[in-house]
Amino acid sequence: MATLATETPLNRLPVTAAVGPSPVSAGWSWFVAAGLAISYLAASLYISSHRLLWFDEVFTVHMARLPNWSTLIIALGHGVDSLPPPYYLVVGSFGKVFGHSELAVRLPSTLAMVATLLIVFDCARRLTNGLHGLIALALASGPLAGEGFEARSYAIYVMFAAIALWIWIWGEQTGKKSALLFGTVLCLAVCFHYYAALLLVPFVLFELISWKPWQRPSTRIMAGAVGVVLPALFFSPLITSFSRQFSRGFWSRPSFSQLINIYSEIFEGGLLFLALIALWMVLVDRKPATVAVPAMPSGEVVGWLFLAIPLAGFLAAEVMTNAFAVRYFLAVVPGVAVACASCMWRQFRNLPLLSAGIFLLFASWGVAKEFDIVRHPESVETPETRQMLGMEDDLNRDGTHFLVFSDAFHFLEVQYYSKHPEQCALLLPDDFDQQASSQRSTPDPYMHQRVEVLLSKYYPLKIWRTDVLRANAQRAIVIDPTPEVLDTIKRAGLQITKHASKPVPVLYFKEASPAPAL
Repeated sequence: MATLATETPLNRLPVTAAVGPSPVSAGWSWFVAAGLAISYLAASLYISSHRLLWFDEVFTVHMARLPNWSTLIIALGHGVDSLPPPYYLVVGSFGKVFGHSELAVRLPSTLAMVATLLIVFDCARRLTNGLHGLIALALASGPLAGEGFEARSYAIYVMFAAIALWIWIWGEQTGKKSALLFGTVLCLAVCFHYYAALLLVPFVLFELISWKPWQRPSTRIMAGAVGVVLPALFFSPLITSFSRQFSRGFWSRPSFSQLINIYSEIFEGGLLFLALIALWMVLVDRKPATVAVPAMPSGEVVGWLFLAIPLAGFLAAEVMTNAFAVRYFLAVVPGVAVACASCMWRQFRNLPLLSAGIFLLFASWGVAKEFDIVRHPESVETPETRQMLGMEDDLNRDGTHFLVFSDAFHFLEVQYYSKHPEQCALLLPDDFDQQASSQRSTPDPYMHQRVEVLLSKYYPLKIWRTDVLRANAQRAIVIDPTPEVLDTIKRAGLQITKHASKPVPVLYFKEASPAPAL
């Protein structure tokens, strides 16, 4: 049985016989944890097989299916996508083994999400008991379950964050093996998402709390620093290539309003849960207790310090990257889930009914949310994509037409699933080049079109300008045009002969008239 005797010098919880789970509690809690994990696994597999790929995921597939490693590196070196190359190799390998399907490309994320939940459970179980380990698992499942049916690397990156936390708490403080494992895990995390470099922040802060003059950093911190720096240096040409092209106009820029909202967005419904827990505390019969509340153990301290990751990310975005998307900071979830479970155990360890109610609250909310998506997997899709795909046969009833899109998301998704992908084209607006060369202080409205232009060098995508549209006007059908593209069409002198508005707006043209004089 694990005890806190192996923790770091910041161990603030007296070691007693009551610390840690009993074999009985460990047995039943593992059974419940496995049942919850299997339910999330089954739900994610079902959703993955019934949900269309969306924009970012289509990029993942195209990159994963490039012919070889060198082509992938060249494409990433030109800023085609923002993730490290090992992730695409993993997705490509799963595709070769399990077939080219939505389920196959999402399977790495599904497995990583389930593994993360079990690792979080074990971390909290060892600090507290089986019931509070289940609370940690249920708390983590809310923010993380959605990443189980997403073909991006966030679930894998968060899994490595959970493993790093587990090693830090339960590995030997000065052992070389523990340090090597810790550094290796952080290295792998950065190999799946560059923002994983911020995982070092809570552990550095933890050591600073007890730092004494002339005290050297621990071997684990030094190994972690090496593990973060080495892949960052190795992939630096790819990082700088994407940053150079898109950082100024990145779609999700840092702001104080985003920083304020980031925790509530990660832990959706957090205030509601606090209110319900407070009500449950009042309803539960609390008899006067004479047992003192134990001090905060070091494992809980580290967990709470994970809350500093978005703060460090905000500073990094302000100074360097200009990228501050909520999903980049999902790594806070394992630490906060473990810390919350430990805090509840310290406060309510003599009130199992209260803790059981909190677990049921988190678990029922997460399971209900997941299985609502199972009932309606289209609710997590781009809603117009299926409508546009359903129109394809009718639009081509009197001959094959070019389906011209102005929206970058609609174009890439429909082109991927189309029966005639070679007939899908993306129309660039007239001010596309001017926007690219401008000194930006706001997000670039055409950033997603720009990455598609880059992708077209490695994957057959049709990118049209106004002159190409004019030359193919009689066979062109514009799908759901944006105001900018409508203005482009007007200036090109194209005459609309037919306009349909359901289920999405569609434009047909007469033969192109001469271009207006400039």
